[in-house]
Amino acid sequence: MKADMAYVSFTNFDSNETVIRKTDGVRTGEYASIRQPLGTGVLGRVAIGHAPYWTSDYVVDEKLHHMGQIDEIVRGEGVRALLGAPLSVAGRVIGALLIAYRTRRDFTDADVRQLESLAEQSAVAIDNAQRHEQLMALVEQSGGEQRRSESDIAELSRGLDLDRRLVEAVASELTASSLLAIGAQALGCDLWLTDPSGQRAVASSTDGPAPERSSGTFLTVTAAGQQFGQLLTDRALGEAEQTMLERVSLHVALWMMLTRAREAVELRDGTEAVTALVSGKLDADGVRTVMEEWWLHHTDRWCVIALETPEPVVDRVVRALSASSTSPVLVAPHDGHICVISGDGRWVEGLSVLFAHRGWRLRGGFSWVDGAPAGPDGLAAAHRRAQLALSSQVHLDRDGLSDGSGLGILAAVFHLAARGELPPSLVADLTPLVEHDAAHRGDLLHTADVYFAADGSVARTATLLGVHRNTVRQRLERIAELLGEDWNRMPRKLDLQLALRVHALSRDPRS
Repeated sequence: MKADMAYVSFTNFDSNETVIRKTDGVRTGEYASIRQPLGTGVLGRVAIGHAPYWTSDYVVDEKLHHMGQIDEIVRGEGVRALLGAPLSVAGRVIGALLIAYRTRRDFTDADVRQLESLAEQSAVAIDNAQRHEQLMALVEQSGGEQRRSESDIAELSRGLDLDRRLVEAVASELTASSLLAIGAQALGCDLWLTDPSGQRAVASSTDGPAPERSSGTFLTVTAAGQQFGQLLTDRALGEAEQTMLERVSLHVALWMMLTRAREAVELRDGTEAVTALVSGKLDADGVRTVMEEWWLHHTDRWCVIALETPEPVVDRVVRALSASSTSPVLVAPHDGHICVISGDGRWVEGLSVLFAHRGWRLRGGFSWVDGAPAGPDGLAAAHRRAQLALSSQVHLDRDGLSDGSGLGILAAVFHLAARGELPPSLVADLTPLVEHDAAHRGDLLHTADVYFAADGSVARTATLLGVHRNTVRQRLERIAELLGEDWNRMPRKLDLQLALRVHALSRDPRS
């Protein structure tokens, strides 16, 4: 976070103060040894454990309870901006983590969340170290209370071993079920992690269904003011076991915070990669480099998909799409839609099943790129076709994926229409023919469409429609009366042909 200094304090509620123990970047000994009364300053306010706090300019911040002697130390250190977060483990406050700047600075919500995450991780490490010190102290004091000490030592050893295994699982980026399996082994019972409402199981140490709350012990998984879910057991736990469950809960929360942080980074990186690939601004080497970074270079055919987001939480859709593919895939929000680049044709074909399973509406466009995509326009052109096809689906209110390679100029028309930018003069007005057919049960629209397709041949039109040539001539005369004598001459003829195709697509999805 590029702070000028950082430090950790330990809170002593008996003496009503928090004491700085470890510093980095602090210049003066007076600052490094501050003993801050709880509730005063930023440090004392945060060390109570209620919530993080920040100030852009400490000395002039009137919302703080200032201590004159400590303020002088702060001025001597040159500190102005401060951001702090409590250090707490399983609801127990052990101190505070602060970062400081020697210039005025405002902090964002992202800054606060990042420091809270660091504080959660630091609290686990500090608590483990303190427990280890307690264990060593018990060993030294075992003497005359050997039996009691052995029991305490054994309990602490089990807790330390559980912490070690859970920390290793989190650091190794194992699954949430792996963490629960470690906790289940230590507790001797199965564990389930549900969503915050308790309705849906997210992970478990077993394949069995989650039990009711009343049949065991449940614990809310929280960290940094966020609720991540609930831990359930299949039997009631004793006091010591509940303490161990709290340790599991803490590490599950840490795992979820780190997972979300990684996903946020991957989402940002994915968005940057998609933008680079479909912008058309990269040269051949640049395209190849990005494709290699995302392991998309091991095939010679790629599908670019533009999807309408099926729900407000875009990140959830991106994660589901990424997790569903066994082969490399690039998924990221881009320009108001979700962009996907994949070389797996079977996965693309299975998107309808994935969306249906989740109750999502599948609507989008796609286009394939054959051969090396290293050319600066390969993926960019495919993305434009896919985006135009998506606009067509939206304008026609159709579900499914539309192939952008087969729409031609209609794709551009639908794209403009979907954006509300279609000039009225671009597509001819078919209203007179539509109203005539509706009022007289006629077939002038279809006749005009077939007539154009037959290159203006009355004989071929009659054959295709299954009517007499005179009937065709009569219909053509009626069309001329309704639209004007120039309806079959350029450039009006082109406008009508385009309008007829748009009308046909709007009415018949098979067109």
